[in-house]
Amino acid sequence: MAALKVLRMPTFNLTRLLTQLLFLPPMQSAATRVPSNTQERKGDVEAQTEWKQKGRIHSKKSVKANLVGGKRYLWCACGYSKNQPFCDGTHLWKRFRLKIKQHPVFFKAPKDMTASLCLCKQTNKPPYCDGTHRRKEVQEAVIEEPK
Repeated sequence: MAALKVLRMPTFNLTRLLTQLLFLPPMQSAATRVPSNTQERKGDVEAQTEWKQKGRIHSKKSVKANLVGGKRYLWCACGYSKNQPFCDGTHLWKRFRLKIKQHPVFFKAPKDMTASLCLCKQTNKPPYCDGTHRRKEVQEAVIEEPK
């Protein structure tokens, strides 16, 4: 009888391959990763705060928008959209150059209504304006034009 030779195909880890392709550091689980000192813990807290950061101030006011009941909308949270207050996908194309971390907010209008939508992107009730644009720090902020 002829001996059968078993060929083994090399296996690969899809997550590792994707992280190498995207130049991201490999993920570590919370169980295996414990901060070694207090300085590293402070860095973790700063990183979490950075991800919760609000978008770029587009305007120091709100805008009234006529919303159709039952229709879904995509509100721009990064502040770079040319179609304010709605998203035009700028956060996807300029994410790496401008370091955009915010994602748009999907919302559905409960009924036909005119709503005040936030343009300063600092609201605590996205996408609706809560008057945050009246705060001193928002009014004194310098609005930068996108690069």
